[in-house]
Amino acid sequence: MDNEAGRADDIGAIELELIKLVRHLETFARRSSLYARVDRAGYLAMRVLDGLGPVSTNALAQALGLDASTVTRQIAALERSGFIARCPDPADGRSSTIALTPEGRRAMREVEEERRRRIEVLVRDWDAAEQAGLAAALTRLNSSLVQSVARSGKPPRGQDAPHR
Repeated sequence: MDNEAGRADDIGAIELELIKLVRHLETFARRSSLYARVDRAGYLAMRVLDGLGPVSTNALAQALGLDASTVTRQIAALERSGFIARCPDPADGRSSTIALTPEGRRAMREVEEERRRRIEVLVRDWDAAEQAGLAAALTRLNSSLVQSVARSGKPPRGQDAPHR
């Protein structure tokens, strides 16, 4: 097989395996109590917020690559659950920042620890090099996706479509 045909087969395999991965992850989430306290989107927002520290809604939206209106809805749900709190912005008293509450950090850590345990089970028979290779490939794939979205100037389809 020539190099171009081999590359096309690799792209086809990547395409198929990615869609299967998405389906498996959706099924996994539906059959799990993992997100009983906080949903996947909220969990990701909390992880990013944990890394950033107190920030504005717009800064969190930018870090997540989402429209501010989408993040505002996620923040409202997290705030109702007591996982995040709004604080006056010390630099501008007219605006506020959002930060994880101690309860939010606890809930986030519980989900993170359970996710890590489940991933460890999935890859327990992989050697260290295979695990590191997957981590590197996923990191690179996510970086490529972020760059692609940034170049297009709009979020991926379906991420921030208006609700009708």
